[in-house]
Amino acid sequence: MSKIKKAVGYGCMAALLFFGIVPWVIGEQKPADGSERFHENKEDRAISYKINSYTSPETKHAQIAARKVPDGYKLAAQSERLELYMDNAMKSIMIKNRQSGYVWSSIPEEEGLQQERLNEEWHAALRSPFLVEYFDEQSMLQRGSYLSLESTTERVEQVPGGIKATYALQKLDVTFTMEVKLEDDALVVRLDDKDMAENGKAKLSSIQPLPFLGAVLKDEIPGYMLIPDGSGALIRFQETHPRYDQAYDGKVYGMDHAAEYSDLRSINEQPILMPVFGMVHGTGQNGFLGIIEDGKHTSRIIAYPSGVNTNYYWTSPKFVLRYAYYQPTSKNMGGFNTFQAERNHEDRQVRYIFHDGRDADYVGMAKTYRNYLKDLDILKPKSVSQENIPLHMELLGLEKEPGIIGNTMVNMTSFEEAEAMVNELMNQGVHNLSVVFRGWDEGGLNGNNPDKFPVAKELGGEKRLLELKKSLEEKGVPLFLFADYTSAYGKNDDFSPKADGIRTISNNVLSDTYYLWFDEESSSDLTVYFINPKLAAEMAKSDAERFDQMGIDALALGKTGSLLLSDHHPQNKMSRMQAAGEYEKLAGSLLGKMDHVGVYKPNDYLWKYSSQMFEMPLYSSQYMFSTDTVPFLQIALHGYVDYFAPSANFNANPQQYLLRMVEYGAYPSYKLTNEPSWKLKNTLSNDMFTSYFKDWKGEIASTYEKMNAVLKHVQDATIEQRNVLDYGVVEVVYSNGKKIIVNYRAKDISYENQTVPKMDFILAGGE
Repeated sequence: MSKIKKAVGYGCMAALLFFGIVPWVIGEQKPADGSERFHENKEDRAISYKINSYTSPETKHAQIAARKVPDGYKLAAQSERLELYMDNAMKSIMIKNRQSGYVWSSIPEEEGLQQERLNEEWHAALRSPFLVEYFDEQSMLQRGSYLSLESTTERVEQVPGGIKATYALQKLDVTFTMEVKLEDDALVVRLDDKDMAENGKAKLSSIQPLPFLGAVLKDEIPGYMLIPDGSGALIRFQETHPRYDQAYDGKVYGMDHAAEYSDLRSINEQPILMPVFGMVHGTGQNGFLGIIEDGKHTSRIIAYPSGVNTNYYWTSPKFVLRYAYYQPTSKNMGGFNTFQAERNHEDRQVRYIFHDGRDADYVGMAKTYRNYLKDLDILKPKSVSQENIPLHMELLGLEKEPGIIGNTMVNMTSFEEAEAMVNELMNQGVHNLSVVFRGWDEGGLNGNNPDKFPVAKELGGEKRLLELKKSLEEKGVPLFLFADYTSAYGKNDDFSPKADGIRTISNNVLSDTYYLWFDEESSSDLTVYFINPKLAAEMAKSDAERFDQMGIDALALGKTGSLLLSDHHPQNKMSRMQAAGEYEKLAGSLLGKMDHVGVYKPNDYLWKYSSQMFEMPLYSSQYMFSTDTVPFLQIALHGYVDYFAPSANFNANPQQYLLRMVEYGAYPSYKLTNEPSWKLKNTLSNDMFTSYFKDWKGEIASTYEKMNAVLKHVQDATIEQRNVLDYGVVEVVYSNGKKIIVNYRAKDISYENQTVPKMDFILAGGE
């Protein structure tokens, strides 16, 4: 797909999202009690503050009455904070919070079910302890539940902290076990792969355990669901809403393009970097955070808003066991539909951590996830405190331009010019820089990968690169060389696409072709293959030795941090779980030789290896059913690792983007070139349409000065509270007592005897 086509498509999608979302979001959110603090600015409540790219104020609600545990349920286990109840056949469970008395149930209340006009399928599903998808004898995907599949509970046995049930799906001749147990403030649900038996012709495609835990009918309970879309998003419970066409189906760590068909560059979705989801029953009253622990690499987060099939809001993990695919049998694309013969052999486990009181909201969930990662030694306190915040400066050196006969190289930034650019910014007051240099080798940015050497002579060669590295090091500026261990551009560095490239589930070599011109027929420029993760880890280990010998101590990983693919090569199959393990080895071997490893949009399994995180999402995908965007990701990370926003010089509204970066505690980033951007018009980097350093240096210095004035005081602190005081006015409270108040409005507002200017922010609180 051409970049022009993509731009038009994205523009249309943005327009559809905006005009589709606005009519439903406006008026459906009730104003918070705190909104009266800004009554003098009611006329300023523009529509832009109420769309789902922002967060709405919370409304105080009366205490939600707890459900009663029916007489037919028996106590199966208890911990210090929770009690677990089950019916006789473990078709449903209840969890009681011993401190608050609140009760969570895996099935909705019977009164609501009776009132709803449900078809037979959903009548059975809402009363089921699980939902399954399976392939029948004709390879057609079907759905079923406990009742519809004529299931029985063969056995219920006691296990430490809980119970384990064996279910027999008589209609499919399938059995599997589900274990539920308590661990302090958490419910752990586990499906062991070894206990699963498929004896009939039908084969399982997916399982959703306890899908209706905490399900809510329309807005009978105030609250929302949390989904890990980009920075994070909420789906609030509403009485009136559109009739949505589909639910949220979030693929954890993105789509597996080796198993699921898609255009690799046509999907305009924010990434899912964390396997989490959540539910709140009354903000500040009751909630839970779900964390997928095992089986996460082939899992999805499902969230149904009211209006899709039923009037219930519900969310759950969906564990994928098999994929459907099309198997070609001839070159003219003849073939047949089939499915993965061998299921993904992985255990599956999800942990539900329950909240009450002040922590029962998305902020409390993010703090819980932060503590969870700390306990696993994934997040660690920063070893060095800095006086000023960093600014990410990404430079493009060499790029290739295809011609009628061969390629020519376009020199955009030499090593000498890079040093001059850094010096100029530092002289203008940018005190702390982090520099990534892309296109530093002789093949340019889109040249010879996985071969990365030698250093491009056009840019000054290896000697000048090392001089640049030393000069920046003396200024306290790390120089990251960009490296990609995922993409391969044909046969080079002994890479063979057929032998070393990732194979799809239909045993084809996975590839993607980038087109320079308007349509595919005009000019096919670059075919990209994908490196087997095990080979990638070996390459990185070898490269680390060579970089170490050169004196390079910082690398920045591109697609390797976020693109996770399985490999279906007949002689070397690899699951996504195994691929993630290889990428961990890869990052570990680099970090063993490097002082810094930066990663672009890293999935959470690479967070422990990431010295800095680049292009972290500040928005959600803004689906129709999402009502709010929230900084769940940033609340979890702030104070433990430096994370940078996507490039500010490619944002359509610089002032609002500045406010979003400050509010989310994200540091600024810019993609820059020493030469004018028009020189890239005939290259695959023609999307860098505004990268000319001379055009941006003043704006960069000004933005940095504004952001550094407030963020430098909280860069090592954690985010402890985030209060939306009214539409377009946000207070962020840090662990050191500092508060940042961001005013998106077009008029000044008052805050604790201070004035927050329009479209601006202030620092308050603390010593």
